[in-house]
Parts: sequence; C-alpha cells; structure tokens
Amino acid sequence: MAKQYKAQQPVGRFQKGDVVGGLNDAQIKKLLADGVIQEMLEPKAVTAKKTAEDEK
Repeated sequence: MAKQYKAQQPVGRFQKGDVVGGLNDAQIKKLLADGVIQEMLEPKAVTAKKTAEDEK
C-alpha cells in the first residue's frame, strides 16, 4: 500500500485534515520538512483475542 499523507495546514487544494495525494517525491519531501503534511501510519493488523470459550 502506498504511503498516505495528511495535511496539517491548508496546502494547495487540500484543507487541514485532508488526505494529500497527487504530489511528486520532491514536493512530498519539502512539505514533510516544512511540517505542512504528516505521514499517516498504517493500521496494524487486528489480532483476535482468545477467550475461555475458544479453548473449549
């Protein structure tokens, strides 16, 4: 899955909180360095917890 970035402040057509896309690597690096966007972390895989019922 490709990395996703979230706008921390308005940038171009994106508003604060929007998922930012369609940028080239140079633009992404500059915006990250300036703190304008932030990389979104991928959700971790959900693991099922075993219960006493599962053991039976």
